[in-house]
Amino acid sequence: MTRWLRRGLLAILGLLVLAAVAIQLMGHGYVWTALRHTYLDGHNTAHIDDARNFPQAVIAGGRPQPWPVAAVQRPLSESLRAYLSEHRSAAFLVAHRGELIHETYFAPYSAESRTNGFSMVKTLTTLLAGAAVADGILPDFDAPAARWLPEYAGHPLGAQATLAQFSAMTSGHEWTENYYLPLNPTTELYFGGDAAGVVLRQGFERAPGTAFEYSSASTQVLAVALQRALRERDPGQSLSRYLSQRLWQPLGLADASWSLDRPREQGGMEMAYCCVHSRARDMARIGQLLLQDGQWNGQALLPAAFVQRITQPNGLARFYGHGLWMDPDHAPPFYFLQGHLGQYVIVVPSEALVIVRLGQYRTQERTRHAQIRDEVYRYVDEALRMVR
Repeated sequence: MTRWLRRGLLAILGLLVLAAVAIQLMGHGYVWTALRHTYLDGHNTAHIDDARNFPQAVIAGGRPQPWPVAAVQRPLSESLRAYLSEHRSAAFLVAHRGELIHETYFAPYSAESRTNGFSMVKTLTTLLAGAAVADGILPDFDAPAARWLPEYAGHPLGAQATLAQFSAMTSGHEWTENYYLPLNPTTELYFGGDAAGVVLRQGFERAPGTAFEYSSASTQVLAVALQRALRERDPGQSLSRYLSQRLWQPLGLADASWSLDRPREQGGMEMAYCCVHSRARDMARIGQLLLQDGQWNGQALLPAAFVQRITQPNGLARFYGHGLWMDPDHAPPFYFLQGHLGQYVIVVPSEALVIVRLGQYRTQERTRHAQIRDEVYRYVDEALRMVR
């Protein structure tokens, strides 16, 4: 090695060390955790099998209530099977009128596999807020969130934002949503170890109720308010325990887990905008509950009026309700839970259909609708073909 080459390599190494020190001093140390759990794990973003990378809170299941299985199973079209395989799907399920009419798993996944639902969990957090209103823990879905968030009580805009507006992504809360850049608030929220701290230090960029902006932080703020309200009633309560009590056990779902931002003994809380690791059949059951307006075995697990409200456009976005995406103009209309990398639970009310797709990748094409990926329509079309 020549002297000049050695000097060049030392200079490059020195610059890398300085850059690393600067990143650490600027408060971006979370980037090392992000790199370790993504690129060094063979991925370029978070992935559906990352439960091992975070502390987990158990969501205890209840007495099993197996899905009724239709006597005649409907096959996948060859084109969709090829598409699902190409995009490394984990599962594809279709339920019609409360019966499973199709169920396929792609190796190495099976019916017992638990994968990360990512932002489908935003819907679960909204459902817990509705349950808390029904239980008298929250006075109203439209209550000012600052009642439980003193950090915003004196903020001229934050003091006006309601729980429902955080659920609907219309609160005006300042945020930048990006799943691939290593240095950005969303990466810090996921890997930084202090979800509440990250979102509550953000301000507001517009008046609440004036515009829609998709934001993981908004759901986490909602969850902080909900957790504080729960603990006013029961200091030992947690979001995962409440989810178990209000939905998982009554629905007879299997044990699942919810990622924490850090260990519970260190004050960790659930990453409520994402990260429940559950089975495909159990996420289908959540869709079935919504299809039935929150009613289950003669019991109102959720108020019907609340479910009807959140499954309709929120007034500022025709394609989003409260924690749910939708296309009310499609024939037939549908709404859906959606998560990073193509996690979906799609409900087609007029056809009594629930569709679940879980997997590692999804396409980016949007030709039918500016906000909804083409593959969502592909899954709806396939399920309609099965029943028609």
